[in-house]
Amino acid sequence: MKTAAEIGAEVLERLARQAAANRAAGEVLRTEVQTVLKQHPAVQLTAKRVIALLARSPPPSIRRVQEILKQLRAESSASR
Repeated sequence: MKTAAEIGAEVLERLARQAAANRAAGEVLRTEVQTVLKQHPAVQLTAKRVIALLARSPPPSIRRVQEILKQLRAESSASR
């Protein structure tokens, strides 16, 4: 029988793996959004339009794409 400490350690390890997987998936999505923006530089794309241009099934949430767009635009204006 496992002790509470062992169960807790297993849970923490599983959560750490999930967090790493989520970060990796987030970086992949961010890269895909950046690619879409680079392909359409003259257009101010909305999150809905970016989602339509992504080749993902199922599509990411509109809120997540909005967050990424906001971050990328902030980075872009800060580097000018």
